[in-house]
Amino acid sequence: MSNQLQNAHSPYLLQHATNPVNWEEWSPDAFQEAQKQNKLVIVSIGYSSCHWCHVMAHESFEDLEVARYMNLHFINIKVDREERPDVDQVYMNAAMIIHGNGGWPLNAITLPDGRPLFVGTYFPKDNWLRLLNYFNSLYQQTPDKLIEQAQKITQGLKQLDFVPQNKSSETLHPDFLLTLWERWKISIDKEYGGRKGAPKFIMPANFLFLLKYAHTSHNSEIDSYIQVSLEKVALGGINDAVSGGFARYSTDSVWHIPHFEKMLYDNAQLLSVYAQAYRYYQNPLYREVIYQILHWLAREMKATDGGYFAALDADSEGVEGKYYTWTWQELKDILGKQIQPFATYYHCAPEGNWENGQNHLHSEIPLEVFCKTHALDYPKTQEQFEYCKSLLQNNRQQRVRPGLDNKRICEWNAMLVNGFIDAYWATQDVQFLESAQALINFIEQKLMHNNKLWHTYNQQTSYLEGYLSDYATAIFAYIRFYQATFKEKYLSQAKIWLDFVLVHFKSPDSPLFYLTSDLAERLVHRPIDKEDNVIPSSNSILAHCLFLLGHYYDEQKYLQLAEDMLQSVLKDTIEHGAFYANWASLLCDLLYPPKELVLTSDQASQQVLDLFSKDFLPHVLPIGSDQTKSNIPLLEGKTKPLIYICSNRVCQAPLSDWNAVRGALKVN
Repeated sequence: MSNQLQNAHSPYLLQHATNPVNWEEWSPDAFQEAQKQNKLVIVSIGYSSCHWCHVMAHESFEDLEVARYMNLHFINIKVDREERPDVDQVYMNAAMIIHGNGGWPLNAITLPDGRPLFVGTYFPKDNWLRLLNYFNSLYQQTPDKLIEQAQKITQGLKQLDFVPQNKSSETLHPDFLLTLWERWKISIDKEYGGRKGAPKFIMPANFLFLLKYAHTSHNSEIDSYIQVSLEKVALGGINDAVSGGFARYSTDSVWHIPHFEKMLYDNAQLLSVYAQAYRYYQNPLYREVIYQILHWLAREMKATDGGYFAALDADSEGVEGKYYTWTWQELKDILGKQIQPFATYYHCAPEGNWENGQNHLHSEIPLEVFCKTHALDYPKTQEQFEYCKSLLQNNRQQRVRPGLDNKRICEWNAMLVNGFIDAYWATQDVQFLESAQALINFIEQKLMHNNKLWHTYNQQTSYLEGYLSDYATAIFAYIRFYQATFKEKYLSQAKIWLDFVLVHFKSPDSPLFYLTSDLAERLVHRPIDKEDNVIPSSNSILAHCLFLLGHYYDEQKYLQLAEDMLQSVLKDTIEHGAFYANWASLLCDLLYPPKELVLTSDQASQQVLDLFSKDFLPHVLPIGSDQTKSNIPLLEGKTKPLIYICSNRVCQAPLSDWNAVRGALKVN
């Protein structure tokens, strides 16, 4: 047997195609071979832009001694976690049971049938060999002990994801949100934003919820926290000052030095965060960030087929951050006399501001404030700084670029549709709507077949049937695109997908849904994701979809199921709001039901754009249609070009004055 990864679609797997380890892709055949040879299995999970995955690969998987031992005693399977989130979640959950934490690379040792015995993360070479020898020896000498251990872990996986049906629902109350915030704010960093300590992840779902709750509650403390956080994140080193695009997280507590990988999902969600925040606070910095993300996406992440790539690596030439940093001498050579005050503002110094004398650009205050402090002309300085950035960008073009993970993931591209819609509403710039339409066209052409979704597209091939995360984000994206255009076919498609999900993903034992459909490959455990992390859980996104489509189509079963889903995680949502933020957003929606803005004029979508760009209205559902005969109940019988505000199935007298409409829609 030899390394089998040469024909893989995944860029991450292809990175390991020349390893001396006899890697195989995840497949039932690999486990059948393990059972035939009675060997334990190594399941090694990572992703292409993972720095420590690269480190372990260089130290161990490229090492002949390690490879010989792995090949002799184990069946070895490499998994791209972004291709197989189901496999990743099974073994990540096992890591949580064993250690209480996890990360990547994620290395599991399993029985020949895939049941986990042990799961860990990064291991130096000597530790890795000792670990492999320990489990191989134990399996040869006392296999029954390992089988018993695997049974306990597998049972733990079932208990971890068990969410019982609610026998009685708790009456929702606004005090729940207040309690949630009081518990949450203990861990916030009021000076620099985000959570206290390091590393710092941005957690976009947190800010999308807090924007909604701040608007509803008029809580100035939350307003202050949001604005401090978004300013520090925008100005800090986690936001690439030269090229745009946000890195995955900050390694320190003040947003200065990032872990340099850039993920599509972060930037897609942050486009929504800064767009919604701009609508609410009208801070010009937020508008600037919107366009920085747009330009970075177009320049570095957009494929010729219209989809968007998954990620940029943190490393180039084997060194983390090399593409993004400069020594002081390099800055002097590139910028010449322009180096000051540019270097002062971005905290660059002769000794460097990072490792090995390197400088990474980061600031702490808006440029306008800096100019006032240093008695500089703001417009002139702004122009000078843009010129300096163009020089640094040109210099970067001569460097070896970080690795690109060029697969297109349905879920992440659907997130970007949402980002484009939010940016369109915030700026009234039609290019964002056109970008959303083009991306939807890509999804339909490359990731959809017979109304079913594929998870991934690469090398001109769609592969892996869609997960719940793909369906939930696509449904949500189509609802949002309908809201921006009133093209009813997108709302209809969202409902078609939702009904498919109800049949093929629903758990019979709880209100929640499995990550995989009943048509997919069976794993040792069928996971359910419910916590919101850097990406919201697929269940929380789906619950929002049920809530929205329940209102649009007056489907009470959708609305009831959305509430049942929330009730199943309500205690965790109140106690651990930062990790259930998208659920908290749904709680806010259920406590403050939306007002439906029904428009029947030919210019309805433009009227909504005008309204939504001037006001932040998270509790308003726009309703209209480009069809003569609509399937939306609230449009029935409304043919004259008027405006209606409805709630709880009752519409007020029609309006024509937009000031009256704006006043009636405000949440008091």
